[in-house]
Amino acid sequence: MRLFRSITLAFHSMWDYKGRSILALLGMLVSTLLLAFLLAVLHNFQNSVDGQVSGFGLRQIVAMPGRVLNRKVGQFDLSTLMSVTTMNSTLTAQDATNVKKQVPDVVAAVPQTEIVSSAHYGNASTEILYTGTTVSFDKVFRLKLAEGRWLDHADMNTEAPSIVLGALTKQALFGKANAIGKTVMIKGVPFTVVGVLAPKELIGFNFDERAYTEYSMVVHTTNVTHASMIFFSVSPHASIDQVAGQIDGVISKDHGRKDFMLVKADEALHLVDILMKLITAVTVGVVGVSFLVSGIGIMNVMLLVVNERTREIGLRKAVGAKSYQILLQFLAETLIICLIGSGLGLGISVGLLKLLGHYYSAISTQMPVYVVQVSVLFSLVTGLLFGLSPAIKAVRVQPVDALRYE
Repeated sequence: MRLFRSITLAFHSMWDYKGRSILALLGMLVSTLLLAFLLAVLHNFQNSVDGQVSGFGLRQIVAMPGRVLNRKVGQFDLSTLMSVTTMNSTLTAQDATNVKKQVPDVVAAVPQTEIVSSAHYGNASTEILYTGTTVSFDKVFRLKLAEGRWLDHADMNTEAPSIVLGALTKQALFGKANAIGKTVMIKGVPFTVVGVLAPKELIGFNFDERAYTEYSMVVHTTNVTHASMIFFSVSPHASIDQVAGQIDGVISKDHGRKDFMLVKADEALHLVDILMKLITAVTVGVVGVSFLVSGIGIMNVMLLVVNERTREIGLRKAVGAKSYQILLQFLAETLIICLIGSGLGLGISVGLLKLLGHYYSAISTQMPVYVVQVSVLFSLVTGLLFGLSPAIKAVRVQPVDALRYE
């Protein structure tokens, strides 16, 4: 009952000093907004990456140009990332063929080569990633077709000028019209469209602005002779680490040196996890400063309020109010300001997440429960720490001070 009365008095006092209360509330609103929005974005981004990589398959190994300096076996962390040295690709389609022949547990070895080019149909044209690959590419990435079919062995064996368009490439050239059977010009070569991919989002990969054809066709029509990447799918019964070692041995032997690196899907997820933890720690530290500034603002406002209410506090004590009742009232005012500001900040951050999701559909828009809990906890701790000093000052007001107050 006394707690309820303290809360009621706190609301009345806040209304009497609503201008200052609103200013204090705004500081907490902004701090909570920053904390909740940034933590939610980081959480949703990591979940999106994890989901997309898991959808791609955790039993995948990617060979790419470059190498890691002083890498220790089994480690792939932030220091490993910083030691990556880039170099021109020496990977080839033959590397994929050799690995497939010599490593029994590799069920698919798919090279990819690419170059920025332009595609033309009638008066329409668009820039694309002109990409060469094999018939197994769609299975490795679990691609879905919106129209037509994927490249088949007949296309590969005859080097027929067949092509599969990404969703945005098709949209730019044909709009809503059917693209199957139409002729698209790339590098002066007429290609027949045999398929159109459904939109696919994978952070770090662009599928929608590509045009896929047979690997050697891209090599023959461009100056690109090396693969940008080679994707390997590993048998479900094999050890990923053991197969990676075998792949490394085959390619290194063929090249005569280590001029590439292998990245496993689980290592990529581990690296993302490390980066997200680092960014989250930095975010919490920066936003913590914002809460500190907000808390100082709230404390200053409440100290002013105590000074202006000296007469009221002294009179309340003179008629029998206990010190703890005064303490509870002023602490309640501070905590209410913090909680209202926190609630408004959380509400606005949810709205901003929805807005972000409208423009970046690859990222989820959910507000994790732990983010709400952390935001409320931060606001309560801030209220208690910075509300205690004004409350203690109010408790120390003596009834005689009310007679001196004008």
